[in-house]
Amino acid sequence: MTRTVTDKALALLTQSVADIVGDETKIATALSRAIRSGSPMDLLMAQASFDDLDATVRRQIQGHAIQLADGTMH
Repeated sequence: MTRTVTDKALALLTQSVADIVGDETKIATALSRAIRSGSPMDLLMAQASFDDLDATVRRQIQGHAIQLADGTMH
């Protein structure tokens, strides 16, 4: 994935996380840091934070991200 595509995907994920679990959560903070820095370590930390979420919450975030992406594709 190119940097631009990665940034857009992370931005959609960050928005979905904020909408579902709030923008002051550990995962939202980790994703924002990863987007700002582009650091592989920050990306790993964000992934670990996401993986720590309950599976049901992850599915809600996924569904919301897909809806957001569909809305931005038109």
